[in-house]
Amino acid sequence: MVLSDGHVGSTVGLWPGAHPIEGGGEYAANQYQRWLSDCWAVMLDEVRSFRPRPIVVFNGDPIQGVNTRDGQLITNKVDIQIEAAARVYGPLRALASRWYQVRGTEWHEGKSAEFVELLAQRLRAEKDPGSGQWSWWELYLAVEEGGPVIHFAHHVGTSSVPWYEATVPLRDTLLLLAELWRFYGARAPNVRMVVRSHRHRYIHVDAPPDIHAVVTPAWQLKTAFAHKKAASMVPQVGYVVIEWDGQDLVVRPRIFELPDLHVEVP
Repeated sequence: MVLSDGHVGSTVGLWPGAHPIEGGGEYAANQYQRWLSDCWAVMLDEVRSFRPRPIVVFNGDPIQGVNTRDGQLITNKVDIQIEAAARVYGPLRALASRWYQVRGTEWHEGKSAEFVELLAQRLRAEKDPGSGQWSWWELYLAVEEGGPVIHFAHHVGTSSVPWYEATVPLRDTLLLLAELWRFYGARAPNVRMVVRSHRHRYIHVDAPPDIHAVVTPAWQLKTAFAHKKAASMVPQVGYVVIEWDGQDLVVRPRIFELPDLHVEVP
């Protein structure tokens, strides 16, 4: 299964109920975060039923980070965000057979991904054998020995127009396949799916006969940045289950119905 964009530390991201902050106090989740927690609990219930235990890929931005220009921070102390994130993700980690942490944006994870690296180590993520780090810039993951390969990376271009959302994921997928063939030829991994995140909206694009491009939903509601840059767009909350049935990769999205919008009546 794959999920992304938890943004623990944001006032509109995941938060573990009430959690200590600096100075001896605590921050209690607001109504939107309590709704996210309810959705998270539903996800955990489903994952408990998975046999065998799933491989989890967290595809970037598990915490909000401490960028000084961000006005929606619960705390600007990254150690508190990491501790809170460990509380949120710990129950899912306990249900997973393996945990892969893919790096996201430096705005949230630090210039050198130092924040996400600390969290990945805390969650006992699988190490990148090339770098020796606990988190990965990109991940090629085979579904079985000799089977198709899924390529995970966080970033993908965005669109403020919904009917263009499929364009960039498909372009990136075909570009990756072309580049792998150009530089590796027959030695290239047998990539049949590309998974991206970053947009906070789900889409699945099929490119016959057997190529898939998937962009994952998020675990953060509409931010101040989104209100300013794409006010008409609505984020999606959820995760994606990817299964190999022996012949094809099957994509099963889990998208939660958003809470009702408030309509003001004067």
